[in-house]
Amino acid sequence: MSNAVVTIHEGIIPWIRSIADPVAVSAHAAELRAWEEGGKPSVAKVDKMSKALHVPFGYFFLTSPYKTSDEAPSFRTLGSRLKDEMSPDLKDVVSHMELVQEWLKDEISFEDGGTSTIAGVIDADDDVITASRKIREQLCLDEDWFRKVGSKDKSYSFLRKKAGDAQVFIFESGVVGNNNKRTLNLEEFRAFALYDEHAPVVFINSKDEPKSKAFSLLHELVHIAIGQNDILSGSYNGDESFCNKVAAEIMVPESVFRRFWGSRNSSADKKLDEAASHFKCSISVVTLKAYRLGLIPRESCAEKLKVINHSIKQKSGGGDFYRTKRSQLDGNFLSMLNTSVLEGRTRYTEAYRLTGCHGKTYEALMEGPIE
Repeated sequence: MSNAVVTIHEGIIPWIRSIADPVAVSAHAAELRAWEEGGKPSVAKVDKMSKALHVPFGYFFLTSPYKTSDEAPSFRTLGSRLKDEMSPDLKDVVSHMELVQEWLKDEISFEDGGTSTIAGVIDADDDVITASRKIREQLCLDEDWFRKVGSKDKSYSFLRKKAGDAQVFIFESGVVGNNNKRTLNLEEFRAFALYDEHAPVVFINSKDEPKSKAFSLLHELVHIAIGQNDILSGSYNGDESFCNKVAAEIMVPESVFRRFWGSRNSSADKKLDEAASHFKCSISVVTLKAYRLGLIPRESCAEKLKVINHSIKQKSGGGDFYRTKRSQLDGNFLSMLNTSVLEGRTRYTEAYRLTGCHGKTYEALMEGPIE
């Protein structure tokens, strides 16, 4: 951890006190007061304080208090349930992604990087088939793109690369920052999208299974293609249903699915298993597809989905820190950040804030392969 000292701008400490755990603030009152009065803590001490207060590390480096949007993303959840309020962990993730997006917008503007090719390509009167075709064109996906994927667990990485080529920035994690004690609840959300024509951002909950993450990514890409955040002001609405249908059409084209289903003489359950394997997707996607096409009854669909949702398990962490961290951060974002730091446009403290890595940890992160 870096021993370099940092300057905390005026107004930041009072703001942090107002949003942090009051008990933790009281326990660290003297140290916070010293920082407020001009004391310059080390990066290591700031990191320790952020964990103690459950406040994002990057907040200490802001020049002024950050105001989040009044709108709350309507995150895709198991069973498409909506949450009236976000958990503190999820709020921190959304806030950090908004900060990253602001940096991306500024950097893309400096580099004259243009707009995302997928942003806003869907018109208001487009039907599901037309919308799915437009998105496939922008992602350079053939109708039978799934044949190029080795296994269903590789669909997500394949689609993530395609989205990156279309200037969509994909981030994922199962925890808040690097704090493994603050895990993101899969029951609360699977993914969300923050729209911007230059720097659209998608965040995926990595606690989900790879084949399910692929569908979540497609769902969020539809929101970006519509030109909107994945945000609802109230209950489940038509946009969510439309996004689900378009995502399903991209993953499992109707015409191809009908031919596949008709070519099998096995039971419906067996056909669903075979379809999930053929189309490199989750069993839930083909189950809903079969129901919407009238190939299985509502009761069978509901029972199948109930079993599927019940079987989903939280994944544990582990593995190489740097490899995991690079997989969590968008590869194009890391390349842009590294260039910007080396060229002097972005300070190291800003880079630490954006990546959640500081000092030698940040240097080691950037020395590794960026995909």
